[in-house]
Amino acid sequence: MDGVIDGLDVFFHKDAPNVMFEVACETNGKCDVDQKSFKAYLTRWMAATTKVAPWTREKIMPRLQASAVAAAKQCSGGADGKTCGLKWWNPGGVWDGLEGVGEQMSALEAVQAMLIDVVPGPVTQDTGGTSKSNPSAGSESQDKPITFNTISTSDKAGAGILTTLVLIGIIGGAWWMVS
Repeated sequence: MDGVIDGLDVFFHKDAPNVMFEVACETNGKCDVDQKSFKAYLTRWMAATTKVAPWTREKIMPRLQASAVAAAKQCSGGADGKTCGLKWWNPGGVWDGLEGVGEQMSALEAVQAMLIDVVPGPVTQDTGGTSKSNPSAGSESQDKPITFNTISTSDKAGAGILTTLVLIGIIGGAWWMVS
């Protein structure tokens, strides 16, 4: 688990310690709609990790706290003065002029993650969960399980012929490409 958490270093900006950023696109300004929300998912699962693996808290919470503060500072733009930006690592916390659902989701999740200590962890069947196992996937069907026909000698021969044809095609294609 520690190795996975240490591997998250790539998602935290070198000029703003512990502040999350989208490494693939945020610095070059080429984030697509989906990428702008990726920080929301990472934040949510980092916070949830502190609940199910409490020993990770010391490594995770400083990152979440710094990111939440930086995200909140980015929520100062737009016509309403409450629109959130994407570049939380922006010097001085000045709104970056970017807006959209991904930016809002990510900032909301970062701030919401600070509530992780006042909410209970995931439930199980023993701690309040209500899901019950159902092998028939809720269909209420009493049918017998699926059974397959026995494989005959002609089935095996057909499979062998098809396999041989496919292999000849692959080898022939490779030979043709090489030559």
